[in-house]
Amino acid sequence: MKLIKAGTSALNADGLIAKSEYVEGKMTANANFPTPNPKITDVTAAREALVAAVAKAESRAIADIAVRNELAEVLRTLLVNLARYVNNVAGGDVNMALTSGFELAKKPEPTSHLNPPVKLEARVSDFEGCVDLLWKRVEDARMYQVYINDADPSDPSKWQMVAVSSKAKARITDLVPGKFYSFRVTALGRIGEGPASDVVSGRAA
Repeated sequence: MKLIKAGTSALNADGLIAKSEYVEGKMTANANFPTPNPKITDVTAAREALVAAVAKAESRAIADIAVRNELAEVLRTLLVNLARYVNNVAGGDVNMALTSGFELAKKPEPTSHLNPPVKLEARVSDFEGCVDLLWKRVEDARMYQVYINDADPSDPSKWQMVAVSSKAKARITDLVPGKFYSFRVTALGRIGEGPASDVVSGRAA
């Protein structure tokens, strides 16, 4: 199972050196990985050779740059093989694999559910015929749908969607001044629409 990745594909020589130095430090005397393959000493030797080659390549001589690039690929290959060793030994244990200094191969999947918005508030707006709504942001929500009810909030048929917002707030307009309305909000994410918030009541300015 691929738990971690070498993470070297986009790294230049300097990036490889920094990556290798960090992994070497994490892998040296790591009880989880007692017999690393390749050996850490081999990785260290490759890194040190690359450090010297990088310094020499500052001359911009074509031959020196070619040597630097060649040694960078050597170190890259060693790190890739070391990452494979870590995945094999870890045997599905993510926490164990992460002690190697390598990064996760795959970020955790987004949550498969959406919570209802909470702390919904209806405030009297500074603008006539409006109500300002505020609520707490829902994790993994991309948009929010606002529903209004100008009659009986217990009657499902009386609810109508009145606004869509990308932020955890909305101003509801074109209301009858002084009239009370009921509101509720749902979050929209990759799985669709989540459950509705608690109902709040607000008076239009």
